[in-house]
Amino acid sequence: MGWFGVALALGLPWLAGALWLRLLWREPVAGVWPLALGYGYLLSLLGVTLLLRGFGMAGLPFALFATLLLFALLAAMAVQRLRQRVRIGTGDNPGVFRRLPVWQQILFALLLLWLGARLLGLALEVWWEPLFPWDAWTTWAVRARVWSELQQLAPFVSAQDWLADPGASAYTIAASSYPETVSLLALWPTLGYGGWNETAANLPWLGCALALGLGFYGQARLWGASPLTSLVLLWLLLSLPLLNTHVALAGYADLWLATTLGLALIALLHWARDGDWRQGLLALVLALACPLIKQEGLVWLLLLLAALFAARLSGRGLLWLVSAAAVILLAIGLRGGLTVEIPVLGALHLAPNLIEAPGLGRFEFSYHDTWEPVARNLFVYGSWHLFAYLLTAAVVWSLIETVRQGAAPWQRAGLTFVLGSLLALFVLFFLTNAHLWAAQSTSINRLLLHFAPAFVFWMLTLWAGRDAAVKPTAHSFPPSADINPSPP
Repeated sequence: MGWFGVALALGLPWLAGALWLRLLWREPVAGVWPLALGYGYLLSLLGVTLLLRGFGMAGLPFALFATLLLFALLAAMAVQRLRQRVRIGTGDNPGVFRRLPVWQQILFALLLLWLGARLLGLALEVWWEPLFPWDAWTTWAVRARVWSELQQLAPFVSAQDWLADPGASAYTIAASSYPETVSLLALWPTLGYGGWNETAANLPWLGCALALGLGFYGQARLWGASPLTSLVLLWLLLSLPLLNTHVALAGYADLWLATTLGLALIALLHWARDGDWRQGLLALVLALACPLIKQEGLVWLLLLLAALFAARLSGRGLLWLVSAAAVILLAIGLRGGLTVEIPVLGALHLAPNLIEAPGLGRFEFSYHDTWEPVARNLFVYGSWHLFAYLLTAAVVWSLIETVRQGAAPWQRAGLTFVLGSLLALFVLFFLTNAHLWAAQSTSINRLLLHFAPAFVFWMLTLWAGRDAAVKPTAHSFPPSADINPSPP
């Protein structure tokens, strides 16, 4: 089918996902269409990977046309339901832009042109460049290429298992235990193309960046931020050099995890603020998708869970939870360790000097002085612009304001996620053998990229003001009793 097939493979699921998400918002609120387009792309392609897994589990070849027909029918049903709506508006009243001062209108237009030109440049990079990224060569694209040639899912096993059973129809790569989702994302457009094509395999990465931008802007407008504020923070995010690199050199899994984790946290903050079940559902689905993208996504899922507890529990409840966790850890340390057998996954071993988790590996604890390479990577090198400086200032300011005025559920959730993420990175790069990733300037930046979209939106919530209006609707219910900020 060539490039027309690629357009159908990427466009039909996106259209269906966006339209059905738009149906969830009956009211024409600001930002709802960008939200639907951004989240719709990500959720629909993740849904495609689940369908492809289903074909593999059933031992069937990929049913491209049946899958496209399914999404076409879903899109048609959504269009029919939208046409029955009296009001489908975008929610962004053009008068809002006309009432802005002239300098703000000019700045908005310039930033929009800047972002458009940058995305066009990235699109040309994806279109022209061959497959470069190391992880794509060794893992993600290897599986996609094999499945594309075979037109069905073939198992990938460890080298030891492959050598032990040479007659099996299996393949081997070093990272055979890694999740399959990113490889399936690269595979899907090549099925529409009709054969393996590196450019087609890389196009979903460009769409992922676009979906991140649309979802971020839509949620920022829904939060109550002005069009200009929303676009400025989006520009700060999409201009990050490392994020741009992961789009131009498509093939790594980190952009997908950053987008999934970021959009999950953003939806969680909305739910924590106004109790909107639709936002809670988006947060839940995307949070559960994180471990399907990369192994560390399971740990990041736990950070989202901590943010959820922070939103649901009051100060006394949080104190009890932290105290209980401290007592459990102390008990494990006193008895010399604990081994828990997790069904399907394997054994989890906890000890005072190490953690060994199924799928994640073994991490032995000892302090490593990596402050200098960490500071160089975050504050000196060119991967982050001023991101680390802004994040440091935002954390300090948020802590001061929380001590002075208390915190609403969404503020507790955001601060808990940010501090928990920074603590997890500290443990990884200062207390485990992963300190080499910082000393050698390898994975430190890629791991921080996972949190960049979430951190930038959290900074937007601080910028937009602590007293952002809460607008309960028929779709809202309070996530906890103290939904409003504590009085000054």
